[in-house]
Amino acid sequence: MKIIFVILITFLNFTLVNAKENPYKFLKKEVLIGKAKKELVNDTRSISKKKALSIIEDENGKAIKITLDTKFKGHKDDWERTGERNQRWEMANAKKPRKFEKPTYVKYKFKLNEFPVKNNLGGSLFQVIANKGNSRLLPWMKFQYSDNRLAHQINFTKEVFYLQGDPDNSNFDKIGYKFYLGYVEDYKDYRTLSLKILASKKENGEIIGWLDDKRIFEVYGPNFTIGNGYTFKWGFYRWLEQMSLETIPTQSVTVKEFGFSDKCEEILDQEKCSYSSDIKDSVSYVRFKKSFWRDKTHGKKISKSIKWKKPLPEIKMK
Repeated sequence: MKIIFVILITFLNFTLVNAKENPYKFLKKEVLIGKAKKELVNDTRSISKKKALSIIEDENGKAIKITLDTKFKGHKDDWERTGERNQRWEMANAKKPRKFEKPTYVKYKFKLNEFPVKNNLGGSLFQVIANKGNSRLLPWMKFQYSDNRLAHQINFTKEVFYLQGDPDNSNFDKIGYKFYLGYVEDYKDYRTLSLKILASKKENGEIIGWLDDKRIFEVYGPNFTIGNGYTFKWGFYRWLEQMSLETIPTQSVTVKEFGFSDKCEEILDQEKCSYSSDIKDSVSYVRFKKSFWRDKTHGKKISKSIKWKKPLPEIKMK
């Protein structure tokens, strides 16, 4: 009885401490690393951070939990978008685009231990956005889930277009390369996605990915089309299509660390920082798929279009 009482008191103390601590401030101070700590801010279409964010504590210490529930609904431009319905809580550095001169390094440590899956339910946990100046144009890369599978996708976009009556939402004609990274059940404990990104429209482009300590892909050569820089979106974004809201489960992402920097040693370990391929051949160590996609117009006319006028880059795997 005495042991149960002690455990109960300890649990209540943890709960009270976490209840008093501001989740957003905790996130900025303890979860974000590198340049993300100063650059990332609450993004424009996010639901209330008071609803989405909470602090959890377990045997691995404290972490931030991002929760999406249909009762939270979504930003008007997401919830009432033509042909679809979305909701999100994300941070972004929209006004600080990175250029093509030098690489950026990314680290994302997270788990999906409260993440019931459903057919046709998908979303993204991290995006790299192609910018034109300070204006965001399109998702260049996405770390995403669909049903119960996770993948990292690199997109080569041929056209960005906007529909009449919906000027704030962009649509795409693109080719995507999707690298499959397992299933939701493989992420019940913390996993770490690491990236080296050198964006380029020339032959010196380079994108290398690791899951924990294993390389998952190496992509060399031209890797960027429309835009002249890129920014980050990190958090949790899901597309609900037109499914019945009552059937969509509440899902949460628990995050221990997220960040990026131009200095590799601030983000990644020495083995990853020192890695360099002599032959620079693109290779995937996981299953991958090439796909073609053009968003529907839903009977509306295109009011604005931005096109890539050269042949699209192609990833040729060895």
